[in-house]
Amino acid sequence: MMKAGIVGIGGMGGGMADRLLEQGWQVTLWNRSPKALARFEGVQNAQIAAHPAEAAQAGLVVSFVANDAALESVTTGAEGILAGLPEGGTHISMSSVSPDIITALAAKHWPQAELVSAPVFGRPEAAAAGKLWIALSGGEAGCRAARPLLEAVSQSINVFGDEPETALKVKIAGNFVIASAIEAMSEAFAMLAGTGADPREFHEMMSASIFGSVIHQNYGRIILDRAFQPPGFRLALGGKDIGLARDLAAQAGADARFADILWERFSKAQEQGWGDDDWNAISRVTWPRN
Repeated sequence: MMKAGIVGIGGMGGGMADRLLEQGWQVTLWNRSPKALARFEGVQNAQIAAHPAEAAQAGLVVSFVANDAALESVTTGAEGILAGLPEGGTHISMSSVSPDIITALAAKHWPQAELVSAPVFGRPEAAAAGKLWIALSGGEAGCRAARPLLEAVSQSINVFGDEPETALKVKIAGNFVIASAIEAMSEAFAMLAGTGADPREFHEMMSASIFGSVIHQNYGRIILDRAFQPPGFRLALGGKDIGLARDLAAQAGADARFADILWERFSKAQEQGWGDDDWNAISRVTWPRN
């Protein structure tokens, strides 16, 4: 029986736990708030850990947390992942965090264990169905150890070299592109609605033809229906990732003025109190409706 620990049972971590348990894995779960763990009580092959170190004793542990500070907290210290990870173990960071924190934590793992980065594209329902898209980078041994788990929850894995921070750069750029699509659709819907055309008919045409992607199809529908609860990805976290994109652009010396526009959109949306809505809710800034 394959064994793994999962630290962070939010939407994505919970969906991943469901998938692994369905596939016959033995999974040890930890979450800062015990409430998220309640549904796993008594589930076959699911165990509840007292702290991240206990979850890491499986030798293969996933972390799925909100930001740099949370990842640092669950990884280090007497009850952190590093304290419980056995020699030769692998920590798979699937969180959307800064490349810098991954670089720093990878150095703390080595040579006792390995940290690989495997951020995902997809929503919680994709995790539960094994349909995520994963960017993977890190040492060869760690990536090899991570593969059975990643294959169980994904439809594709793309490898981006042996530096664990590289996959994070890909994730940041990818979320920037997705947020850009949200903003572009919102602006297009607003201009059509304001001039008497039907944005829903426009969306049906475009998402069935030249923009036939899951982002344009699904996110366009969410924007049109204002289906912002429950969130697949919280707006506050989307804003955090746009901040990471601006930082990455600054490091590269790249002209990223559209990232600045998105930053303004996310900042205003959070000021309006929409931080816990789905990140498609930035459309309410661009396309306000009664």
